[in-house]
Amino acid sequence: MIVDWTDEFDRWLTHAEEQGGRRLALAVALLQALADLPARPAEESPTFKRVRQARRHELWRVAHPFDPEVAVRIICWFPADDHVVLALIGFDKKMIGDVFYASAATRGEALVDAWLRQQGGTP
Repeated sequence: MIVDWTDEFDRWLTHAEEQGGRRLALAVALLQALADLPARPAEESPTFKRVRQARRHELWRVAHPFDPEVAVRIICWFPADDHVVLALIGFDKKMIGDVFYASAATRGEALVDAWLRQQGGTP
């Protein structure tokens, strides 16, 4: 799977790289899990779950097993069944909790729309 990402995700990842530590290690592991996918997930798993709050685009969240220190999540979208995934938003759920998913769905869908416009498509 080819992993592409938005400017917003790039800023988050750059900040994680500057900080280093566990958050960065988990972010890299989650990106590797995305890269290792042969195609869009056919069903949910502990690592890959649909973002239920998303209405217009099928967004997924990528998560790691429980860690008492951090709870890194990546919100992503699969443009088609080809081999591309777009990482939209990265965050540490440990610091903000489940409430973030509602705003992540709205922001994620807006980022998908912007990406589609850049690609010459229609949101």
